[in-house]
Amino acid sequence: MKKMFRWAVGGLLILSLLAPVSIPAAAAEKAQTTENSQTVDASAGQSTRKKKKTIFIAAGHQERGISSRERLAPGSSATKAKLTSGTSGVSTGIPEYKTNLAIAKATRKALRKAGYKVIMLRTTNKCPLSNQQRTRKANKSGANLHICIHCNAGSSRAKGPLVIVPASSRYVGKKIYNKSCRLGSSLISAVAKSTGKKANATIRSNYYTTINWAEIPTVILECGFMSNASEDRQLNSASYQKKIAKGIVKGVNKYFKNR
Repeated sequence: MKKMFRWAVGGLLILSLLAPVSIPAAAAEKAQTTENSQTVDASAGQSTRKKKKTIFIAAGHQERGISSRERLAPGSSATKAKLTSGTSGVSTGIPEYKTNLAIAKATRKALRKAGYKVIMLRTTNKCPLSNQQRTRKANKSGANLHICIHCNAGSSRAKGPLVIVPASSRYVGKKIYNKSCRLGSSLISAVAKSTGKKANATIRSNYYTTINWAEIPTVILECGFMSNASEDRQLNSASYQKKIAKGIVKGVNKYFKNR
């Protein structure tokens, strides 16, 4: 009899271990909420990473020009020199390609600090790529925007930034034309304000190989005039380069905000 009782008790213990455990509804709901929250947090992190914008910064020219010629634009029979040598400072004597690179590096630092990813066309003064090749590189980079950094030459009194954008959608298409014009507008106003200079009129032209081959929004930003002795010295000073970079960041921010 005792033996049968022990079997019965043992059977009950086994059944109790095999029986499903009941979790109070409130606890189950809390666990599910936590799990969902973790999933949302993970998705939010992925979304943030996906939204990070990439800017392609191209410092204009290099230490030597390339005199051989290339097509000006897709479908055009007109040709231009593959790469010109640029200007030089009337006061400092510094060649433009060096000034362009210094401004580009300051811009890279400022853009990264603002949360952007930056791809540089060049980080040294040797970059024997034609203008068409440079733009093709930007097109294939995965960047959202292509900003070409240059300095200008003109009269000794000329000063201030200007921007060059396509004159029409003839070569780049309506979408890139509109976006490039909007980018140019955002940049020129922001850089002028940051540097305390009056912006020059925007140049709309289909004569620039760099722009004509663009498949992403592309502009040429002329940061100032190296033919102006005072502005030449400013363009080659680290403090002024930081002001230009700050303006570029604000212009890029404005472009994406107004999309």
